[in-house]
Amino acid sequence: MFFFICPFLLLLYTLHYRIFFCSSVCLLLPFFFFFFFGWCAGVSGVRMAVTRAESIVNADLGAVEVNLEGVGLESLEPVLPLLSRLPRLKALRLARNKLTGLPNDLTGICQLEYLDLSANPITGASTIMQGLSGLAILRHLYVDLPCESEEDEVIVAVQSLESFNGTSLTEVFEEVRGAMEGDKSDDGDTSPAPRIFDATDTSVPDEAPIYGQEQQRQQQQYSSTQFQQWKAEETKNIQGLYTLVTNFTGNVFTQKEFNMYVSNVVRHLCALTAAEPDPSSREGEKLKAKKVLYEYCLEELCRVVSGRDAVLGRALTEIAKAQSCLLESYDHLWRRITEDMNGRIAVMKKDMQDAIQEIESLMGQLGQKENDSNGGSGTNAVNGMELQRLQEEVGKLRTENERLQTKLRLVEASACSPDAVAPGALRNSSASADHSRISPSSSRAPHSGSKVLTLKQLKQAIEDIYASKSKYDIKCSESHLPRETMEQHMYTYLNQRYGLKHIILDWATAIIQGIKKYNLEDNDVAVFGKILRNEIDEEFRFVQRQVRETVHELLRVYIKGKRPSKSDTDINKIVQKKTNGTLLEDEWVDIVKYMYNTEDAVSIIMRVRDYLRQVSQPRRRSSIQRGHEIASIHDVQLPYAELIRILLDFQLEGHERFLGRFHSIFCRHDADRNGIVNAQEFTAILKTVDASKTDEEIEALLELIDPFGNQLITYSECVTFLSAEIVRMMKAVE
Repeated sequence: MFFFICPFLLLLYTLHYRIFFCSSVCLLLPFFFFFFFGWCAGVSGVRMAVTRAESIVNADLGAVEVNLEGVGLESLEPVLPLLSRLPRLKALRLARNKLTGLPNDLTGICQLEYLDLSANPITGASTIMQGLSGLAILRHLYVDLPCESEEDEVIVAVQSLESFNGTSLTEVFEEVRGAMEGDKSDDGDTSPAPRIFDATDTSVPDEAPIYGQEQQRQQQQYSSTQFQQWKAEETKNIQGLYTLVTNFTGNVFTQKEFNMYVSNVVRHLCALTAAEPDPSSREGEKLKAKKVLYEYCLEELCRVVSGRDAVLGRALTEIAKAQSCLLESYDHLWRRITEDMNGRIAVMKKDMQDAIQEIESLMGQLGQKENDSNGGSGTNAVNGMELQRLQEEVGKLRTENERLQTKLRLVEASACSPDAVAPGALRNSSASADHSRISPSSSRAPHSGSKVLTLKQLKQAIEDIYASKSKYDIKCSESHLPRETMEQHMYTYLNQRYGLKHIILDWATAIIQGIKKYNLEDNDVAVFGKILRNEIDEEFRFVQRQVRETVHELLRVYIKGKRPSKSDTDINKIVQKKTNGTLLEDEWVDIVKYMYNTEDAVSIIMRVRDYLRQVSQPRRRSSIQRGHEIASIHDVQLPYAELIRILLDFQLEGHERFLGRFHSIFCRHDADRNGIVNAQEFTAILKTVDASKTDEEIEALLELIDPFGNQLITYSECVTFLSAEIVRMMKAVE
């Protein structure tokens, strides 16, 4: 019996074990297959993402923009070699992928200007910083980072950025800088306010940022000062300095606040320098940023010292203010020097266009003579001789014009240099030719078809010429061709637009006649006319533009200070209403006092009051007749447009006074009266202006103003290069 039961039990045990083993395998098998196929799918998904990205890139190897959004890339490494084969690639869209960082070396796509990394699981700024350092001209960046401080690090590190996550860095800086200036005025800062214009002392006020904008592109590559980007060591040094201050004051809680302030200043500096093409200007902005941070440390130290020792604190505060004023004065000096250098390439057009204008004028006379001779019943010998004389004169002028144009092209090898010289054409020195330079309509061309421009049409034509010249100057700079003077470009512009000689002459005559008609009525017209006649330098129009912008901004700041609770939209509406209407006395007086020194401000205020007195006279008589109370001039509001006109006229008069004596000296030594002097004439002018100049100094200045020895130095170049000597001469006369 036992022998029968034991095998049976063994069989049952074996079957139970096998059933348990099979059940376990059946339970684990789905998990095994899940992980196995998941791994295979992941590998396949990565390969598919790379394959899809490669197909997109290979579809157009000449593409400027590549869109790889949402393809599932986990790394840029596999497609980077393909992207480096796109020579024209400017924009790369990588949003909604699985990127956790960027490759360390992106020099293969260093030409990239737009990069979108948004909606990617970027783990931190450290994973993209090294790669971004290889994108030297990256302008627009979109990336999602864990915290704002890391965004600040990226903005500081990539100094070429113009926008970050859709926010314009330049606009942010301008808003913060305006707010800082408003806070400074609201806090009652007692330090001397910087003067914006001083028309009586010199002709080179603090307008350098605007005064030479058209020349900065040319000067950039010749600047001896190379801009050094803000480094982390500089931040550490400044923070260490403030730590020393807090160690003395014992107020360690302000360290974090100071670190945030440093971060904001550096961010705004980067935004400003990114939009500034001139390396010297960028370096200057960097030094001013350091000055602001050092003053922050010094103010904290003065505050604590004043609390412990009032006498010592007051002395230290006065020394700090004196130092700040000294640095401001130096900054103003630097701006004037920059303006002087930029103005050297100012007006390079006068004489060449005079020859062209004389040709057109004589051609008009010649055509009229031919018409008279063909329509007349009998052509006498006098008319024949006159026609022959005009033809010979036109031929000579054409030959002279071609010779001078050839010489101009040779000289224009130096167009991209700040020392570039614009030679001009010799003119007929007779009175009739000199008069035709001013007004081509004085020729004997028929007047029946002459064009007459309204003031609005004339100003539009002037603006079109200004705009055309700005674009033309950029083309000349890029092509290493010479710049034109305003008069030359007026005819270039008319020739490009109309082509036909009689239409060009008709328009030129209308513009010149319009200048004569409206120069006393409108400042813009007066400035354009004086630029054409070589009486003032061409860049003075930027000064007038800056006056308008400054008045508008000061009005906005004033209204904002009076209505701090108003929103920016409401403030802008109020400013718009003011600019289209009238100003209260407190408003325009505050603007004038801020812009000018005391003497100039008093003079301008008297002019405004004279204008208001003239305006109020009819009202006074009308009030007397009706028996009403007579209002004083203080009750008469000043139209905004009249304030602008008075300020612009004041600037123009001051600039002309400054150049008056030098202009007489220049004309005295300009033998052929063409606005251009040679080296010998320039030497005589320089010795008249500054007799202390040695021969070595004169030779050095000649080498600077005429490096290629072309013997063609314009009046505007003389004003620019000799501005310091002119200032000293004017002060000596006073």
